Amino acid sequence: MLEVTGLCKGFRDESQQGRVNAVDEVSFTVKEGSFFTMLGPSGCGKTTTLRCIAGLEKPDKGDISVNGKVLFSSSKGISVAANLRNLGMVFQSYAIWPHMNVYDNVAFPLCVGARRRTSKSEVKRRVERALDVVGLGHLAGRYATKLSGGQQQRLALARALVIEPAVLLLDEPLSNLDAKLRESLRFELKRLQREQGITTVYVTHDQSEALSMSNEIAVMCEGRISQIGNPFSVYLEPENDFVADFVGLTNFLKGVVTQHSGRGGTVRTADATLIVDNIVDLTDGDECVVSIRPEQIQVMADTTPSGPNMFTGTVVTRLFTGDCMDYQIRVGNDTIRCRTPASQRYSTGKPITLALPAEYCIALRRNTIGESSERTAIST
Repeated sequence: MLEVTGLCKGFRDESQQGRVNAVDEVSFTVKEGSFFTMLGPSGCGKTTTLRCIAGLEKPDKGDISVNGKVLFSSSKGISVAANLRNLGMVFQSYAIWPHMNVYDNVAFPLCVGARRRTSKSEVKRRVERALDVVGLGHLAGRYATKLSGGQQQRLALARALVIEPAVLLLDEPLSNLDAKLRESLRFELKRLQREQGITTVYVTHDQSEALSMSNEIAVMCEGRISQIGNPFSVYLEPENDFVADFVGLTNFLKGVVTQHSGRGGTVRTADATLIVDNIVDLTDGDECVVSIRPEQIQVMADTTPSGPNMFTGTVVTRLFTGDCMDYQIRVGNDTIRCRTPASQRYSTGKPITLALPAEYCIALRRNTIGESSERTAIST
Protein backbone atom coordinates (compact mmCIF):
# COMPACT_ATOMS: atom_id res chain seq x y z
CA MET A 1 0.00 0.00 0.00
CA LEU A 2 1.23 3.47 -0.90
CA GLU A 3 0.31 6.45 1.28
CA VAL A 4 0.98 10.07 0.33
CA THR A 5 0.02 12.76 2.85
CA GLY A 6 0.20 16.55 2.58
CA LEU A 7 2.77 16.48 -0.22
CA CYS A 8 4.10 19.86 -1.34
CA LYS A 9 6.77 20.71 -3.91
CA GLY A 10 7.60 24.15 -5.29
CA PHE A 11 10.00 25.45 -7.90
CA ARG A 12 11.56 28.85 -8.37
CA ASP A 13 9.85 30.89 -11.08
CA GLU A 14 12.58 33.00 -12.68
CA SER A 15 10.12 35.12 -14.65
CA GLN A 16 8.23 36.22 -11.53
CA GLN A 17 11.14 35.87 -9.10
CA GLY A 18 9.03 33.75 -6.81
CA ARG A 19 8.00 30.14 -6.32
CA VAL A 20 5.39 28.05 -8.09
CA ASN A 21 3.64 25.30 -6.14
CA ALA A 22 3.80 22.38 -8.56
CA VAL A 23 2.32 20.07 -5.90
CA ASP A 24 0.11 21.62 -3.24
CA GLU A 25 -1.10 19.53 -0.27
CA VAL A 26 -1.64 16.33 -2.27
CA SER A 27 -2.87 13.31 -0.28
CA PHE A 28 -4.03 9.87 -1.44
CA THR A 29 -3.80 6.17 -0.64
CA VAL A 30 -3.25 3.39 -3.17
CA LYS A 31 -4.48 -0.01 -2.01
CA GLU A 32 -2.35 -3.12 -2.37
CA GLY A 33 -2.62 -4.50 -5.91
CA SER A 34 -4.61 -1.51 -7.17
CA PHE A 35 -4.11 0.43 -10.42
CA PHE A 36 -4.15 4.12 -9.47
CA THR A 37 -3.96 6.86 -12.10
CA MET A 38 -3.06 10.53 -11.74
CA LEU A 39 -4.84 12.28 -14.60
CA GLY A 40 -4.56 15.89 -15.61
CA PRO A 41 -3.37 18.45 -18.18
CA SER A 42 0.24 19.47 -18.69
CA GLY A 43 1.61 21.35 -15.70
CA CYS A 44 -0.93 20.03 -13.19
CA GLY A 45 1.71 18.39 -10.96
CA LYS A 46 1.11 14.72 -11.74
CA THR A 47 4.64 13.89 -12.93
CA THR A 48 6.22 15.95 -10.14
CA THR A 49 4.17 13.93 -7.64
CA LEU A 50 5.36 10.69 -9.25
CA ARG A 51 8.98 11.85 -9.16
CA CYS A 52 8.63 12.72 -5.48
CA ILE A 53 7.36 9.19 -4.80
CA ALA A 54 10.27 7.74 -6.78
CA GLY A 55 12.81 9.84 -4.89
CA LEU A 56 13.87 11.80 -7.97
CA GLU A 57 12.55 15.05 -6.48
CA LYS A 58 12.72 16.03 -2.82
CA PRO A 59 9.38 17.38 -1.55
CA ASP A 60 9.25 20.55 0.50
CA LYS A 61 6.76 18.98 2.89
CA GLY A 62 4.70 15.86 3.44
CA ASP A 63 4.97 12.13 4.03
CA ILE A 64 5.38 9.14 1.70
CA SER A 65 5.26 5.52 2.87
CA VAL A 66 5.01 2.09 1.23
CA ASN A 67 3.64 -0.87 3.18
CA GLY A 68 4.27 0.99 6.43
CA LYS A 69 7.89 1.89 5.62
CA VAL A 70 8.50 5.65 5.60
CA LEU A 71 10.28 6.77 2.42
CA PHE A 72 9.99 10.48 3.07
CA SER A 73 8.85 12.58 6.01
CA SER A 74 9.58 16.27 6.34
CA SER A 75 8.57 16.28 10.00
CA LYS A 76 10.82 13.31 10.88
CA GLY A 77 13.71 14.32 8.64
CA ILE A 78 13.57 11.05 6.66
CA SER A 79 14.44 10.86 2.96
CA VAL A 80 15.31 7.41 1.61
CA ALA A 81 17.50 7.44 -1.51
CA ALA A 82 15.76 6.56 -4.78
CA ASN A 83 17.81 3.38 -5.30
CA LEU A 84 16.81 2.09 -1.85
CA ARG A 85 13.03 2.57 -2.18
CA ASN A 86 12.33 -0.70 -4.06
CA LEU A 87 10.18 1.08 -6.63
CA GLY A 88 10.13 0.25 -10.34
CA MET A 89 9.70 3.09 -12.80
CA VAL A 90 8.98 3.30 -16.53
CA PHE A 91 9.84 6.70 -17.97
CA GLN A 92 8.06 8.40 -20.84
CA SER A 93 11.23 8.10 -22.96
CA TYR A 94 11.78 4.45 -21.81
CA ALA A 95 15.51 5.28 -21.15
CA ILE A 96 16.71 2.03 -22.73
CA TRP A 97 20.45 1.42 -23.15
CA PRO A 98 21.07 1.35 -26.94
CA HIS A 99 24.42 -0.49 -26.67
CA MET A 100 22.89 -3.42 -24.72
CA ASN A 101 20.71 -6.27 -25.88
CA VAL A 102 17.31 -6.99 -24.38
CA TYR A 103 18.64 -9.41 -21.75
CA ASP A 104 21.35 -7.03 -20.52
CA ASN A 105 18.95 -4.07 -20.37
CA VAL A 106 16.64 -6.02 -18.07
CA ALA A 107 19.53 -7.43 -16.01
CA PHE A 108 21.12 -4.02 -15.46
CA PRO A 109 19.21 -3.05 -12.26
CA LEU A 110 20.34 -6.32 -10.66
CA CYS A 111 24.01 -5.68 -11.42
CA VAL A 112 24.50 -2.22 -9.89
CA GLY A 113 24.16 -0.59 -6.51
CA ALA A 114 22.71 -2.52 -3.59
CA ARG A 115 21.67 -5.43 -5.85
CA ARG A 116 25.06 -6.01 -7.50
CA ARG A 117 25.68 -9.04 -5.26
CA THR A 118 22.74 -10.91 -6.80
CA SER A 119 24.01 -14.29 -8.01
CA LYS A 120 24.22 -14.99 -11.74
CA SER A 121 21.69 -17.78 -11.43
CA GLU A 122 19.23 -15.49 -9.64
CA VAL A 123 19.78 -12.75 -12.21
CA LYS A 124 19.09 -15.25 -14.99
CA ARG A 125 15.94 -16.51 -13.28
CA ARG A 126 14.54 -13.03 -12.71
CA VAL A 127 15.40 -11.71 -16.16
CA GLU A 128 13.89 -14.70 -17.95
CA ARG A 129 10.75 -14.46 -15.83
CA ALA A 130 10.38 -10.70 -16.49
CA LEU A 131 10.87 -11.20 -20.23
CA ASP A 132 8.34 -14.02 -20.30
CA VAL A 133 5.82 -11.85 -18.44
CA VAL A 134 6.02 -9.13 -21.12
CA GLY A 135 6.33 -11.56 -24.03
CA LEU A 136 9.92 -10.76 -25.03
CA GLY A 137 11.63 -14.01 -24.05
CA HIS A 138 12.34 -14.89 -27.68
CA LEU A 139 14.09 -11.54 -28.24
CA ALA A 140 16.56 -11.69 -25.35
CA GLY A 141 19.58 -11.47 -27.65
CA ARG A 142 18.28 -8.63 -29.83
CA TYR A 143 19.69 -5.14 -29.41
CA ALA A 144 17.26 -2.53 -28.11
CA THR A 145 17.68 -0.33 -31.19
CA LYS A 146 16.23 -3.14 -33.31
CA LEU A 147 12.95 -3.24 -31.39
CA SER A 148 9.66 -1.66 -32.40
CA GLY A 149 8.08 1.05 -30.26
CA GLY A 150 5.74 -1.43 -28.58
CA GLN A 151 8.61 -3.84 -27.89
CA GLN A 152 10.70 -1.04 -26.37
CA GLN A 153 7.79 -0.16 -24.09
CA ARG A 154 7.57 -3.77 -22.92
CA LEU A 155 11.34 -3.90 -22.44
CA ALA A 156 11.18 -0.86 -20.16
CA LEU A 157 8.36 -2.53 -18.25
CA ALA A 158 10.35 -5.76 -17.86
CA ARG A 159 13.32 -3.80 -16.50
CA ALA A 160 11.05 -2.16 -13.92
CA LEU A 161 9.52 -5.51 -12.92
CA VAL A 162 12.79 -7.46 -12.62
CA ILE A 163 13.60 -5.94 -9.22
CA GLU A 164 10.23 -7.18 -7.92
CA PRO A 165 9.21 -3.69 -6.77
CA ALA A 166 6.73 -2.90 -4.03
CA VAL A 167 5.13 -0.29 -6.31
CA LEU A 168 5.34 0.19 -10.08
CA LEU A 169 5.46 3.80 -11.29
CA LEU A 170 4.53 4.59 -14.91
CA ASP A 171 5.05 8.07 -16.38
CA GLU A 172 2.96 8.32 -19.57
CA PRO A 173 4.51 5.11 -20.98
CA LEU A 174 2.21 4.93 -24.02
CA SER A 175 2.41 8.55 -25.17
CA ASN A 176 5.14 7.94 -27.79
CA LEU A 177 3.21 5.17 -29.57
CA ASP A 178 0.74 5.43 -32.43
CA ALA A 179 -2.97 5.43 -31.59
CA LYS A 180 -3.72 1.82 -32.56
CA LEU A 181 -0.71 0.41 -30.70
CA ARG A 182 -1.59 2.50 -27.63
CA GLU A 183 -5.05 0.99 -27.56
CA SER A 184 -3.82 -2.61 -27.82
CA LEU A 185 -1.14 -2.06 -25.16
CA ARG A 186 -3.74 -0.72 -22.72
CA PHE A 187 -5.25 -4.21 -22.59
CA GLU A 188 -1.82 -5.82 -22.29
CA LEU A 189 -0.63 -3.49 -19.55
CA LYS A 190 -3.82 -3.90 -17.53
CA ARG A 191 -3.66 -7.69 -17.92
CA LEU A 192 -0.04 -7.80 -16.73
CA GLN A 193 -0.81 -5.57 -13.75
CA ARG A 194 -3.78 -7.69 -12.72
CA GLU A 195 -1.96 -11.01 -13.18
CA GLN A 196 1.11 -9.84 -11.26
CA GLY A 197 -1.01 -8.15 -8.57
CA ILE A 198 1.43 -5.27 -8.38
CA THR A 199 0.47 -1.92 -6.88
CA THR A 200 0.68 0.57 -9.75
CA VAL A 201 0.69 4.36 -10.02
CA TYR A 202 0.13 5.58 -13.57
CA VAL A 203 0.48 9.14 -14.87
CA THR A 204 -1.31 10.30 -18.02
CA HIS A 205 -3.12 13.20 -19.65
CA ASP A 206 -5.15 10.74 -21.75
CA GLN A 207 -8.67 10.36 -20.35
CA SER A 208 -9.32 7.14 -22.27
CA GLU A 209 -6.25 5.49 -20.76
CA ALA A 210 -7.28 6.52 -17.26
CA LEU A 211 -10.90 5.44 -17.61
CA SER A 212 -10.14 2.08 -19.24
CA MET A 213 -7.29 0.85 -17.03
CA SER A 214 -7.73 2.30 -13.55
CA ASN A 215 -9.29 1.05 -10.35
CA GLU A 216 -9.14 4.61 -9.05
CA ILE A 217 -8.39 7.99 -10.62
CA ALA A 218 -7.09 11.22 -9.08
CA VAL A 219 -7.90 14.15 -11.37
CA MET A 220 -5.32 16.90 -10.84
CA CYS A 221 -5.39 20.61 -11.63
CA GLU A 222 -2.93 23.35 -10.66
CA GLY A 223 -1.03 21.15 -8.22
CA ARG A 224 -4.07 19.86 -6.36
CA ILE A 225 -6.36 16.86 -6.55
CA SER A 226 -9.73 17.98 -7.84
CA GLN A 227 -11.49 14.61 -7.40
CA ILE A 228 -10.63 11.01 -6.51
CA GLY A 229 -12.90 8.13 -7.41
CA ASN A 230 -13.42 5.08 -9.57
CA PRO A 231 -13.72 5.66 -13.34
CA PHE A 232 -17.53 5.51 -13.28
CA SER A 233 -17.93 8.13 -10.54
CA VAL A 234 -15.33 10.47 -12.06
CA TYR A 235 -17.00 10.34 -15.48
CA LEU A 236 -20.67 10.14 -14.50
CA GLU A 237 -20.62 12.09 -11.21
CA PRO A 238 -18.02 14.88 -11.51
CA GLU A 239 -17.74 17.01 -8.39
CA ASN A 240 -16.86 20.25 -10.18
CA ASP A 241 -16.82 21.82 -13.61
CA PHE A 242 -13.11 21.17 -14.19
CA VAL A 243 -13.51 17.40 -13.82
CA ALA A 244 -16.65 17.39 -15.97
CA ASP A 245 -14.84 19.38 -18.66
CA PHE A 246 -11.48 17.57 -18.62
CA VAL A 247 -12.61 13.96 -18.31
CA GLY A 248 -14.34 13.21 -21.59
CA LEU A 249 -16.55 15.68 -23.43
CA THR A 250 -19.42 17.59 -21.92
CA ASN A 251 -21.83 20.45 -22.56
CA PHE A 252 -22.13 23.36 -20.14
CA LEU A 253 -25.31 25.40 -19.88
CA LYS A 254 -25.03 28.47 -17.65
CA GLY A 255 -27.86 29.04 -15.21
CA VAL A 256 -29.08 29.79 -11.70
CA VAL A 257 -30.46 27.30 -9.19
CA THR A 258 -34.13 28.18 -8.69
CA GLN A 259 -35.27 25.28 -6.52
CA HIS A 260 -33.18 22.75 -4.62
CA SER A 261 -34.93 19.73 -3.11
CA GLY A 262 -32.95 16.72 -1.92
CA ARG A 263 -30.22 15.96 -4.46
CA GLY A 264 -32.01 17.58 -7.39
CA GLY A 265 -34.08 20.58 -8.32
CA THR A 266 -34.45 23.10 -11.14
CA VAL A 267 -32.02 25.43 -12.89
CA ARG A 268 -33.05 28.48 -14.91
CA THR A 269 -30.93 28.98 -18.05
CA ALA A 270 -31.13 31.81 -20.58
CA ASP A 271 -33.70 29.90 -22.64
CA ALA A 272 -35.56 27.51 -20.33
CA THR A 273 -35.89 25.86 -16.93
CA LEU A 274 -34.13 22.52 -16.60
CA ILE A 275 -35.05 19.72 -14.22
CA VAL A 276 -31.79 18.44 -12.72
CA ASP A 277 -31.45 15.26 -10.65
CA ASN A 278 -28.01 16.10 -9.23
CA ILE A 279 -27.12 19.50 -7.76
CA VAL A 280 -23.62 19.53 -6.24
CA ASP A 281 -22.96 21.83 -3.24
CA LEU A 282 -25.33 24.57 -4.39
CA THR A 283 -28.32 26.37 -2.91
CA ASP A 284 -31.18 28.45 -4.34
CA GLY A 285 -29.90 31.53 -6.16
CA ASP A 286 -26.40 30.18 -6.83
CA GLU A 287 -24.95 30.57 -10.30
CA CYS A 288 -24.01 27.25 -11.86
CA VAL A 289 -23.37 25.30 -15.02
CA VAL A 290 -25.44 22.26 -15.97
CA SER A 291 -23.24 19.50 -17.37
CA ILE A 292 -24.49 16.74 -19.68
CA ARG A 293 -22.42 14.43 -21.90
CA PRO A 294 -22.99 14.41 -25.70
CA GLU A 295 -23.90 10.71 -25.73
CA GLN A 296 -26.51 11.23 -22.99
CA ILE A 297 -28.63 13.59 -25.08
CA GLN A 298 -31.52 12.12 -27.05
CA VAL A 299 -31.98 13.42 -30.61
CA MET A 300 -35.33 13.18 -32.43
CA ALA A 301 -36.57 14.28 -35.84
CA ASP A 302 -39.82 15.56 -34.31
CA THR A 303 -39.61 19.36 -34.04
CA THR A 304 -42.38 19.74 -31.46
CA PRO A 305 -41.04 19.41 -27.88
CA SER A 306 -43.55 17.48 -25.80
CA GLY A 307 -42.02 17.21 -22.34
CA PRO A 308 -39.63 18.69 -19.76
CA ASN A 309 -36.00 19.31 -20.75
CA MET A 310 -36.91 19.12 -24.45
CA PHE A 311 -35.81 21.80 -26.93
CA THR A 312 -35.96 22.58 -30.61
CA GLY A 313 -32.60 23.17 -32.26
CA THR A 314 -30.90 23.40 -35.63
CA VAL A 315 -28.03 21.23 -36.86
CA VAL A 316 -25.01 23.52 -37.32
CA THR A 317 -22.26 20.97 -37.99
CA ARG A 318 -22.10 17.21 -38.30
CA LEU A 319 -19.12 14.85 -38.36
CA PHE A 320 -19.02 11.15 -39.22
CA THR A 321 -16.50 9.41 -36.92
CA GLY A 322 -17.09 5.82 -38.01
CA ASP A 323 -19.03 4.46 -35.06
CA CYS A 324 -21.21 7.53 -34.52
CA MET A 325 -22.38 10.90 -35.80
CA ASP A 326 -21.09 13.93 -33.90
CA TYR A 327 -23.36 17.00 -34.05
CA GLN A 328 -23.28 20.63 -32.99
CA ILE A 329 -26.86 21.82 -32.44
CA ARG A 330 -27.84 25.46 -32.02
CA VAL A 331 -30.45 25.89 -29.27
CA GLY A 332 -31.22 29.53 -28.51
CA ASN A 333 -27.93 31.13 -27.46
CA ASP A 334 -26.19 27.82 -26.81
CA THR A 335 -24.38 25.39 -29.09
CA ILE A 336 -24.90 21.86 -27.78
CA ARG A 337 -22.82 18.89 -28.81
CA CYS A 338 -24.46 15.48 -29.07
CA ARG A 339 -23.72 12.05 -30.52
CA THR A 340 -25.96 9.48 -32.17
CA PRO A 341 -25.42 6.06 -33.75
CA ALA A 342 -23.96 6.33 -37.26
CA SER A 343 -27.29 5.19 -38.71
CA GLN A 344 -29.12 8.16 -37.13
CA ARG A 345 -28.30 11.02 -39.49
CA TYR A 346 -29.63 14.57 -39.74
CA SER A 347 -28.72 17.14 -42.38
CA THR A 348 -27.05 20.47 -41.64
CA GLY A 349 -29.69 23.16 -41.20
CA LYS A 350 -32.38 20.66 -40.27
CA PRO A 351 -34.57 21.47 -37.22
CA ILE A 352 -34.62 18.68 -34.62
CA THR A 353 -35.64 18.09 -31.01
CA LEU A 354 -33.20 17.44 -28.18
CA ALA A 355 -34.11 15.80 -24.87
CA LEU A 356 -31.80 16.27 -21.88
CA PRO A 357 -32.76 13.50 -19.39
CA ALA A 358 -32.84 14.89 -15.86
CA GLU A 359 -30.93 11.88 -14.47
CA TYR A 360 -27.89 12.87 -16.56
CA CYS A 361 -28.00 16.61 -15.82
CA ILE A 362 -25.57 17.73 -13.10
CA ALA A 363 -25.54 21.28 -11.74
CA LEU A 364 -22.03 22.36 -10.70
CA ARG A 365 -20.52 25.52 -9.29
CA ARG A 366 -18.75 27.59 -11.93
CA ASN A 367 -14.95 27.64 -12.15
CA THR A 368 -14.25 25.71 -8.95
CA ILE A 369 -10.67 24.81 -9.88
CA GLY A 370 -8.89 26.24 -12.90
CA GLU A 371 -10.31 26.75 -16.34
CA SER A 372 -9.76 24.43 -19.28
CA SER A 373 -8.56 25.94 -22.55
CA GLU A 374 -11.65 24.79 -24.41
CA ARG A 375 -15.30 24.28 -23.62
CA THR A 376 -17.16 21.64 -25.57
CA ALA A 377 -20.31 23.75 -25.50
CA ILE A 378 -20.34 27.49 -26.03
CA SER A 379 -22.55 29.61 -23.80
CA THR A 380 -23.12 33.30 -24.40
